[in-house]
Amino acid sequence: MASQQEQNGREDNAMDKANRTLCSCCAGGRFFEIRVRGHLDGRWSDWLEGLEVQLLENGETVLSGTLVDQAALMGVLNKLNGLNLTLLSVGQVNRVEQH
Repeated sequence: MASQQEQNGREDNAMDKANRTLCSCCAGGRFFEIRVRGHLDGRWSDWLEGLEVQLLENGETVLSGTLVDQAALMGVLNKLNGLNLTLLSVGQVNRVEQH
């Protein structure tokens, strides 16, 4: 008879395998759009994980692009916080591929 610890270990392994399967769709990253108050120069793009910098007439900046994982997203958000920018919104965007 298996001990409770061995049983829990098997269940954890099964859940890990299921999670890897579910997350395989994320392998290429996800497309995000981040809005901040104020204008950032386009030269910040490389430092911000290569996100595209778009300046809006209303004084906001939209950063958009693919981030590989949640850690990359948090890295960008931490950098924006370090610049004392006001975060207006963060959203994952489903892009429609055009051919």
